[in-house]
Amino acid sequence: NQMRRLTAILVVMLLPALVSAQGFRNQWEWSVAGIYQESAGTGTAGGSSLNINSDVGLGFSFNYLFNEKFMVGADLEWLSPDYQATMLDDQGQTTVIDHSLSQFNGRIKATYNFSDAPFTPYVEGGFGWTYVDSNVADGPPITGCWWHPWWGYICSGFYNTFTETSFSYGGALGLRYKLRGGTIIKLSYNHWEIDGSGEAPDPTLNAARLEFAWGF
Repeated sequence: NQMRRLTAILVVMLLPALVSAQGFRNQWEWSVAGIYQESAGTGTAGGSSLNINSDVGLGFSFNYLFNEKFMVGADLEWLSPDYQATMLDDQGQTTVIDHSLSQFNGRIKATYNFSDAPFTPYVEGGFGWTYVDSNVADGPPITGCWWHPWWGYICSGFYNTFTETSFSYGGALGLRYKLRGGTIIKLSYNHWEIDGSGEAPDPTLNAARLEFAWGF
């Protein structure tokens, strides 16, 4: 399958970097990223559809450097794009939801820098999970009551919402520049495939990332 082919390609590409790791002082690198995610959409033959608007978000990355060219790490990303969902039931009735969803991406990835010079292109590949919360209730409210030490007996209601966690895989192409002071600037274009559980075609997430990174 696609995941196995991607893993094999990464192993072949990164093996020389692993072999050359002797003599390199291991270190860590972390970064903060601004993210611009492009709009995405999917739909079914029956007429239901989902369109997610473009959005900006925040990300953090942590990487372990085996040498100047090869590192392995993790990405954490938070976004809150608007979306429009059109749902068609068995009786032909249409329901349209126009709201904002909460999105979290957690990924494990490998990065290969093509050069150990201050300025170099790089490639990334990896896998992870994308969690989305529709922020739309999936049933009636649930009420819970408890005793508070100051305010006495309190009751409050809350809603469960439609959520989904999907496996994702993909990669990125980027440029990396290390300044004299040690700060690293990275600009990349990312493409991730979402392995959803519904009947609609799986959406893809494309995003640009501008990162500022530091080593320690």
